[in-house]
Amino acid sequence: MVIIATLISAILIIVVVLQFKEKRRVKKERDTQRRKEQRREMIMKTVAGLSAVMMKANTVRTKSQIEIVKNYLDRKMNSTYAKQTIEYLKTYLYDDNLSVNILCLNANRTFKYGNRVQLLNMLMCISTCGKGICRSERELIEKIMRHMRINSIDKENLWTIYRGYIVNDEENLEESLNEKTKNAFKTMELNYNCTLKELKRQWRKLSLKYHPDKYELSDEISKKEATRKMQEIVNAYYFLLNNYFESLEI
Repeated sequence: MVIIATLISAILIIVVVLQFKEKRRVKKERDTQRRKEQRREMIMKTVAGLSAVMMKANTVRTKSQIEIVKNYLDRKMNSTYAKQTIEYLKTYLYDDNLSVNILCLNANRTFKYGNRVQLLNMLMCISTCGKGICRSERELIEKIMRHMRINSIDKENLWTIYRGYIVNDEENLEESLNEKTKNAFKTMELNYNCTLKELKRQWRKLSLKYHPDKYELSDEISKKEATRKMQEIVNAYYFLLNNYFESLEI
């Protein structure tokens, strides 16, 4: 009887130990899977965020920018994750609070060095759309290079590839704009290289300055002038918003 009891106890202990090990294995697999999903999510958001930042820095918006991102994703991800990344990109194109520093930090955490260079190559390709790589884009690219810790050799190699796309901002951009667009920038008191964020900031500033309500106690001439000026500002703002900084349909 003692032997049987001992055997039963031993079997129970073995069963308990095996169950414990199985639970640990399942938990470990679940944790590993969760970490993989979190890493994949960060990769998608990083690619989408940096692509959006570069697209918004471009002085001329073109749908070919989207095609560049899609081609990159097709090479790097399966179709499901590529589509999800594009969805993130749609959202980020409307987000003026994206932090380049944080996006680059996430890239450093999730991308191997070679993949960071390839990502940067894709971003620089985006910047070539339109008339070429303008000053604001060059500054942004240099900033991303620093934060993603791209070494001097790879920096030089990348700039060698894209050197021919660098443009003299004001001269080339001014030539590409029609008179209506130039007049709209003049009305908004902005230069041609301004960003969407700067346009919105200037809109708020001018709206407060020339709003007719501020001239209620003024003479009739001043009120009419303020109304006329405000209408010009409204027309210029929405013209630039819908024609120069138009949102891309993806």
